Amino acid sequence: MSTIVCVDLGGTKAQVARVDEEGVYETRRYNVPASATKTQVNDFIKGIIAEQLSDVCCGIAIGVPGMVDLRSGTVLEAVNIPAWQDIPLAAQLNGYFSLPVVVNNDVNCFTMGEYCYGHHYLPGTPCFEPVPNLLGVCLGTGLGAGLVFDGRLYSGRHCAAGEFGSFSYRNSILERYTSGQFFLDRGTNGAEQAALAQQGDCYAQSLFDEFGSHLGYALAQALLAFDPDKIVLGGSVSQSYDLFKRTMWKSLAGQTHPALFKQLEIEVGKLEYAALRGAYKLFRQQFSEGI
Repeated sequence: MSTIVCVDLGGTKAQVARVDEEGVYETRRYNVPASATKTQVNDFIKGIIAEQLSDVCCGIAIGVPGMVDLRSGTVLEAVNIPAWQDIPLAAQLNGYFSLPVVVNNDVNCFTMGEYCYGHHYLPGTPCFEPVPNLLGVCLGTGLGAGLVFDGRLYSGRHCAAGEFGSFSYRNSILERYTSGQFFLDRGTNGAEQAALAQQGDCYAQSLFDEFGSHLGYALAQALLAFDPDKIVLGGSVSQSYDLFKRTMWKSLAGQTHPALFKQLEIEVGKLEYAALRGAYKLFRQQFSEGI
């Protein structure tokens, strides 16, 4: 079977692999040169893709951390990569590799991967009916979200649909309080504080308690806007879910109508390489013939 070279480009890390319907192969991780020039970032992306190409590769799919014009495959804005803006990425990669290219938002890719391969079902259905409406939320360098409505990814024209992390909140935006930025603003990082909290450190646990309260408020806004059947969390901070879920649920319950809160499911995604698999699925949907 032909494979697709898939890229999950984040603000600090990138993953690249060859993907088909059966799985993900030879995954490689890279540090993203976020402070590099536009040309240097372009060359970096071409280089990591070239390392994965083989005779059976028939296309390229890439998720990027920011807004994308889906019609042209142009990256309008990339979070945490300041110089990499207004990039006609699909055209550049197509011209360089002579392969069809799909460009989308990285959290859209994560959400699509979870929806298609993550086995998320409506509770109480005897035939394992998939949830029709899924909200994917990645808590990492920033806060990103993706939406599946009635089984289809909804991105909007510029992949901005669902990005409630940019809603105004306190003296900034929600993302500042519900991602790794929350810990950086306090002179630390989430991984360090998670290790301390697991050892019983009271201050570290208090940080996660506060984080959970902010996240509960943020998710309440998402519930009112999108009313999903289920929320799947991803990103590095989600791995500390046990440390903030109590205050998150408490805050969420205080912000939403009981009917919205009663049947809501929230869980950390367990699908390995969800964004890479979602990028593959989006490629298949756009270029279905001959694959």
